[in-house]
Amino acid sequence: MRRGRVSLYSEVEEPVSWVLAIAVLAFALGGLKSLSPSFLLSPLFIGVLTGFIAHELAHRGVARMYGMSASFVAFVPGLIITFISGFLPVKFLAPGYVRTIAFYRYDARGILYSVAAGPLTNIVIASIALALAQTYPGWSRFLGEIAWVNGWLAFFNLLPIPPLDGSKIFILNKAFWAALIVVAFALAFLLT
Repeated sequence: MRRGRVSLYSEVEEPVSWVLAIAVLAFALGGLKSLSPSFLLSPLFIGVLTGFIAHELAHRGVARMYGMSASFVAFVPGLIITFISGFLPVKFLAPGYVRTIAFYRYDARGILYSVAAGPLTNIVIASIALALAQTYPGWSRFLGEIAWVNGWLAFFNLLPIPPLDGSKIFILNKAFWAALIVVAFALAFLLT
């Protein structure tokens, strides 16, 4: 392959990966409405945007804390699928992932914590949004939608299906996985 060409299976490195991922997420959720400032201020978009960015930054940050190299990369097939879902009633939001490389030795605990950090961050965001909705009733609908979006993101990511985070957590620690998915389920389907 010649230098500079992009193949279907290419990854796009930071910081361009973040820009592409956020752009296709916005389009997937709102289609042409995503060009409107009102859409960009909607609880759906704010919930997905904060949930997605915080989720990926948590993976990256914890991996780096354990001495691994980690960066968010946009994956071309994921970008395409996410973009196409903007035309469909069902959304598939997977524009990229955090690529992690352990240089020195395999650290199961570091891998477990870095993988779990993403869905755990969505659980925390959902819990905070629910608490704020109780404190500020005038904002309860807005905050409730942000809570639901993040609860759903956590639940979906915790499904034990490769390549989702849940498949890795399930292999490394089944009890921890079970606790996380029960809380995520409650946030996505019972409390919001």
